[in-house]
Amino acid sequence: MHPTAKRCAQWATGLVLIGTFVVIAGPEIMSRASYATGAGDEVVFWFLNYVVGGLRLFAVPIAAALVCAAVVIQVLAPTREDASTEDTEHPTEA
Repeated sequence: MHPTAKRCAQWATGLVLIGTFVVIAGPEIMSRASYATGAGDEVVFWFLNYVVGGLRLFAVPIAAALVCAAVVIQVLAPTREDASTEDTEHPTEA
């Protein structure tokens, strides 16, 4: 597997896991945060809501795009064996 495609697949796996966890545990996290923060901590609650909402909204779609990128890179990138044989088959003339 091409190193860049492998890295894309690894990031996609991590984002799917994080996104799924936040989708499942997000409401519980927010309800516990609302009980833990006092009346004067609206900024903390707003920030946490913003971060959790962003993760819920963007983690899984970005992971899908990374999987697509990994497939395209794997298909279009030449393999290492092909690149080395091209250099030996067509030597450059000086």
